[in-house]
Amino acid sequence: MRILFLPKLLPRSNIIGGPILIYHRIKNLSQMGHKISVLAPSYTEEDKKDKSLEKFCERVIKIDSKKEKSDSEIERLYKRLKRPKFFFTGDGGYDENIENALRKILREKQFDVIIAEYSMMGQYLESNRKFIPQDTLTVISVHECYTKAFELRRKKGENISGEVIEELRNYEFKMYKSVDKIFTLTKEDAYFLVEYSPELKEKIYVIPHGVDTDFYKPPKRRVWDRDTKNILYIGNFRHYPNVDAVKNFIFKVWEKVLKAVPDAKFYAIGFDPPDELLNLRNENIIIQPGGDNENVRRFYWNSDIFVAPIELGTGFRGKILEAMACGLPVVATKLATFGIEPEHGKHMFITDDYDEFAEYVIMLLKDKNLRKKISMNALALAREFDHKNAAKKLHKILKEAR
Repeated sequence: MRILFLPKLLPRSNIIGGPILIYHRIKNLSQMGHKISVLAPSYTEEDKKDKSLEKFCERVIKIDSKKEKSDSEIERLYKRLKRPKFFFTGDGGYDENIENALRKILREKQFDVIIAEYSMMGQYLESNRKFIPQDTLTVISVHECYTKAFELRRKKGENISGEVIEELRNYEFKMYKSVDKIFTLTKEDAYFLVEYSPELKEKIYVIPHGVDTDFYKPPKRRVWDRDTKNILYIGNFRHYPNVDAVKNFIFKVWEKVLKAVPDAKFYAIGFDPPDELLNLRNENIIIQPGGDNENVRRFYWNSDIFVAPIELGTGFRGKILEAMACGLPVVATKLATFGIEPEHGKHMFITDDYDEFAEYVIMLLKDKNLRKKISMNALALAREFDHKNAAKKLHKILKEAR
């Protein structure tokens, strides 16, 4: 099949977070014989120089873009396009140059499938239906239900009006109704979508996240053979749920852990940590940028426990699979485990009670045998999620849908 991907960030071999999932989708589908094209925004010099996709693609079209727009630009777009302002800024925010490039490539080439990776990019499918041939399968790959995410933020106390959420919901589900198929990363996200719009049920398929188990693997010296007490969280801090997760750990868990294990250290690593996190640093709390995936893997290898005290956002947390594939025991909230379906006490510890959360962290730091048990079980589960397996399921669904 000829497949066009529209991702909100350029998938690169050295990137972390959601875009690495798309990179591996493209890589594995290409190796199965599919002909891949990519149209993506290019935000950084790294994006502009990157060539890691080219060996898997017929064509990679990069559009120089900017993430942020002035208030006046946003107002003009809001009046002209009549869609929520959320869709105009940030990663994948509306860019007329991307829309023009999409129309151009549709005139030049026939595609069997177009996949908008992240709902943000679904706006280009919804608004360009008349330019897309009827026999081209259109797909939105939902990494997060925005309406649900906004409702969770409002529930936690953020000042978001009901009108803003209603406007977002109306447009988000207008996009989903405009395409042929919807992919979600978790069955929970599929449930959220159907809960909001039952008529979507027949077009939704769950295709889980994956992990590169050739790259993310345990270090030579395993977590139960060390005497360190290093606790890790990794995330893209441009995405606020990751900022919130770090604050949850520091304000709700850390004091209890440090009292029981005075030599414990907490590392929060990721893109663009904001001042509200950097201001919390001290000799035991290390917050810093993460760099590329090589650098991130070293943090996994040098840590003893991975924590995921996540309360906001939906979708799949690939970082948990990466940690598990590196042999790290995990303590997580229920929301953080969506899509993985681990067994509490076997593959990891799961709780929404932060007193319990602290106790599990303390237990793991103090008990090498417990770390070994959880680590081995976590590693076995992570291997079931290798990217190759997810790509095979995606290949089968695309073939059947055509």
